[in-house]
Amino acid sequence: MSIEHRLCEEKKEEERDYTKDARIYEYGNAANPDLKLIPVLVHPPKLHESGPTEVYKFDASEFLDIGYPCTSPNLMASFIRVNENECIDTNATNATSQALYIIRGSGYTLSQDHGRMEWNTGDMVVVPMTNSKMTHYCTSEKETGGAAIYWVHDEPLLNYLGVKPSECKFDPTIFKRNDMLQQVEGISHRSSNDTEEGAAHKNRLGVLLGNARFEQTKTLTHVLW
Repeated sequence: MSIEHRLCEEKKEEERDYTKDARIYEYGNAANPDLKLIPVLVHPPKLHESGPTEVYKFDASEFLDIGYPCTSPNLMASFIRVNENECIDTNATNATSQALYIIRGSGYTLSQDHGRMEWNTGDMVVVPMTNSKMTHYCTSEKETGGAAIYWVHDEPLLNYLGVKPSECKFDPTIFKRNDMLQQVEGISHRSSNDTEEGAAHKNRLGVLLGNARFEQTKTLTHVLW
């Protein structure tokens, strides 16, 4: 680099205004900022009960004044309909966690990173970071002719932070419908003398889904719960 070029670059740095984005607020006005309200939007089941193979995103970014697709500032939710003997790709490569609840139908999901994950009605499929798309296939669904999936991921959170996931924090995990129902059934019939005292008389007879990697938080993933 010549001396003249270096001097020119140094002059540009001197002219750069490092104060242009600085804001100084009065404490009372800034302590409780006026944030955009998350709207209450209806996404009826008819979206996934008929029609073509499609992803129906619950995109509220316009209401929230956010520059990327999102349902809330940190999550994206969608319905996926996959007609029998068809498939569809989804791409959330900037997410750390994806959860797919199978509302209806049988099929499987293929991932270059995580292999083939088979699912049926009532199952929950949880997938960590992926470097490529996932493809969802419906092999059978007699009621409406198409599988229905509720899909959630945390890509909006990472977009907000300006970061990318660099490693998988858990292994792909499938929660089977029958296993979840057995747990709920066991809680509802547990007597007050069992390990969890009085469980049969509590007003919440349900379960939370967790992962062995997150024993302390007992959450679905390190981000989703």
